[in-house]
Amino acid sequence: MYAGHVALATLAKARRPRISIALLVPVAFAPDWIEWVLNGFGNENRMWSHSLVSVAIGSCVVALLYWAATRQPGDAVVVAITYLSHWGADFITGIKPTWPGGPWVGLMLYDHAVGDVIVECGLIVLCWLAYRRSLPAVSRGRAIALLVPLGLIAMQIGFAAIQNPTLG
Repeated sequence: MYAGHVALATLAKARRPRISIALLVPVAFAPDWIEWVLNGFGNENRMWSHSLVSVAIGSCVVALLYWAATRQPGDAVVVAITYLSHWGADFITGIKPTWPGGPWVGLMLYDHAVGDVIVECGLIVLCWLAYRRSLPAVSRGRAIALLVPLGLIAMQIGFAAIQNPTLG
């Protein structure tokens, strides 16, 4: 899942406008960032970044840090859920570890590039519509507001084309 993680961050923003989108997007991608850092040190064990255990721990850490900084428990829960959403979204598109010694599970939508694009673009549109409703009325009608979902859809199609060159 690529653009879908951003879409889920916009959905969280729609539910809790007080939380910065500049925080929610990195939180939604956090397991990937952890994976990339660990890969840089030669550790390619996805258990540390993408297992249910690591995602649960990471979501608790970011929620506690957010709560310590803001004293907003409801917002901290949304930050945690945004982090947790990474595993569920990746479950749909790929295959992810559960726990040490446990099974790897997932629907592997990446094996069906067109289906992946349809699902992720649908998620982008649905999350964007929720986010758009949270905006002030004056901002909702601006044409520039469409750049976010259109940009995410273009990005998702680009990722799919890179992963599966036979699409082009």
